[in-house]
Amino acid sequence: MTSTTRPYNNTLRREQADATRDRILDATARLLDEGVAEPTNRAVAERAGVTQVTLYRHFPSRQLLLQGVWAHLNAKSGIAGGMPRDPDDLRQRITPLFESFDAAPGEITARLTTPQGRVARASLDDERRAAFTALLETAAPTLDPAEQVKAAAVLQLLYSAYSWLSLREQWNLTGEPAAEAVGWAVDVLLKDLKSRGSEAIGPDRPSKDH
Repeated sequence: MTSTTRPYNNTLRREQADATRDRILDATARLLDEGVAEPTNRAVAERAGVTQVTLYRHFPSRQLLLQGVWAHLNAKSGIAGGMPRDPDDLRQRITPLFESFDAAPGEITARLTTPQGRVARASLDDERRAAFTALLETAAPTLDPAEQVKAAAVLQLLYSAYSWLSLREQWNLTGEPAAEAVGWAVDVLLKDLKSRGSEAIGPDRPSKDH
């Protein structure tokens, strides 16, 4: 049986759903900006002009809502975010990321220094840890797990708005110089990790693949 649903009806539904989602995210962001660190579903729904059922349909959990807010704010500000897939990807992302921070310094600073900004940012902590843990397993698979955790933490810190803000406020480094400084630190650390991994295998020890 051939469907009689017209393409423009599907497009209209998607546009309406996207508009509703944006209203919910904007409403949540405004509540956070007003100092409401943990906005309730009722408060968000009322501010967005939707029912709580509609809110739940788009965001079944508070975690997903806050993650959506963070991504929504990044998109509106043109932030070149995202989790690196491997060491090469990490290296290539640094300059675009820092340049996008420089384009919206006030907003990025507020997200790092206000309670509501930190709440939204923290919603991606598990994803950040998983991404950089996987990256270290690629960069230095034979490194001791405890050492991998420390290295992953440092790389994630370098690839963040916190390092951008510190370089900007304490050293007046912005744009390309800041990105070059962080890229240099990442290169040095990754090189050291690779050498440590080689030493861990040694000439008489098989690698994990053998």
